[in-house]
Amino acid sequence: MVATTVTGRGLGSADGKNKGSEHMTLGVGHLIGPRVMVADVHEMDGSSDTLKLPVLSGAITDYIITATDADTTAATAVAASLAMDATSTTVTFFAAADGLDINYTIVKKGMAL
Repeated sequence: MVATTVTGRGLGSADGKNKGSEHMTLGVGHLIGPRVMVADVHEMDGSSDTLKLPVLSGAITDYIITATDADTTAATAVAASLAMDATSTTVTFFAAADGLDINYTIVKKGMAL
């Protein structure tokens, strides 16, 4: 299809088929389904380490946390747990080595169909 004008009118234009205001934009807040809330690297300071994040909306059961060793050549076992209160979200990391870099993600659960 080819539009006949640069204004979005004419043959091939989708202007007449859009629903809603022409000025409406849809941001990431309108997405349905899983949403990555945090993805980062944390350097361990001991075998058990905590990280404070801003409070996440909803309940703790709405989120999944994953953690892996960033060193892919000699990866060691790591674990992470998530706790929330009224003012913050706390991530607790567990690893066998001090100074270990851990890749972690916090994902809000959902189904994108």
